Amino acid sequence: MAILFKSISRSAVLLTALLFIGYGAVAQIKYGFKTGLNFSRFQGTSELDNQGNSLEKWDNSTGFHIGMTFAYKFTDRFGVRGEFLYSKRGAKYSYEGQAYRFFKHNAGQVYTTGNARYLINVNNSYLDIPVMAFGKFKHFEIYGGGYVGILVASTGEGSLRYSGKTALGNNAYVNPNTSETELNFNLNHNYRRDDPGEGTANSDNETAINVKVDGFIAETPKTMGAYYDYPEDKGALYNTLDFGVVGGLSYYISSALYISGRVQYGLSDITNNKADLAKARTGDGQSLIYRDDKDQNFMIQASVGFSF
Repeated sequence: MAILFKSISRSAVLLTALLFIGYGAVAQIKYGFKTGLNFSRFQGTSELDNQGNSLEKWDNSTGFHIGMTFAYKFTDRFGVRGEFLYSKRGAKYSYEGQAYRFFKHNAGQVYTTGNARYLINVNNSYLDIPVMAFGKFKHFEIYGGGYVGILVASTGEGSLRYSGKTALGNNAYVNPNTSETELNFNLNHNYRRDDPGEGTANSDNETAINVKVDGFIAETPKTMGAYYDYPEDKGALYNTLDFGVVGGLSYYISSALYISGRVQYGLSDITNNKADLAKARTGDGQSLIYRDDKDQNFMIQASVGFSF
């Protein structure tokens, strides 16, 4: 009986100790909320024309982020923080110069070469999970670590302007307006849902563009999907997983309210090389070329947050 009593007593003491340790750990965890703006762009190798000139450019795009924060303090000054954020980022993409286009008609297709100008606002939405170590010194906090991002939505909207000639030296022009050799298209891209060859010709009172090439009439949609020029499914252009490093500085206005700025640098290739279609040239026999290069996310964040 005495042995049983001692055993129960020891168990009770151990359980009490574990409860106090657990309570102490919970007491060290701080929860919070943050939101703010993203200033982002892509970084990568530009496609080149035959003279070696750059054809592509990525400018900053403005998005936003919002989500929860979780911090655990080892001491009054040092700890680790995790976040769960919905983050919208992308780039303003432009391409101008050497290009080609195929125009399909009832008897086949006609290959043309010329000049194109693409303008596309790319918007990618991620669920970001950064994990960072931090150090707090008076009102300032310095932090750094890594992040993983999961792509949940990917769209693009813009325009395409193209002028080109066939192998016979004839202009591709709008029919019946034979004097118009500049072709203008709308771009409405859903990179996760669009199908190869997909375009919009008749929705929203839109009519197709009839292009005359070497005596043939090619009916081309006024609005093109993300993979209109693809003969087969190559998968989504933008990869689902993104990861990289993150670091920044926060200033605490009070014990709970703060403002923060950070840099987030992607290390992964965000584009699927099997679906990254070259715009400047084709291969032997007019075969399509898919680019084996690396594009990365780069972002600056400005946030306001509250911890409790």
